[in-house]
Amino acid sequence: MQSAPKPAKKPSKPAGNEKRQTKASKVEALLARKSGVTLDQMGEATGWQAHTCRAFMSGLRKKGREVIRETGKAGKSIYRFGSAKSAANAG
Repeated sequence: MQSAPKPAKKPSKPAGNEKRQTKASKVEALLARKSGVTLDQMGEATGWQAHTCRAFMSGLRKKGREVIRETGKAGKSIYRFGSAKSAANAG
């Protein structure tokens, strides 16, 4: 007679106050940089394709975050979060 299979162990939780590093939190950290982030950089950090990165930023806008797009020196779009001042002045 065989015994029942043992249940899989649950993954351990991060120790202390460490927050789980998600793809979304990585992108938000990149957008928070003063220099901003390109779609290529977002894709490298997350493994997402460009349309997924744009859709994620669209979701952030729907949640009330200001995402600014600028054109960099190489002609590529650079995305970053807007400042609290510009968000307050816009409304």
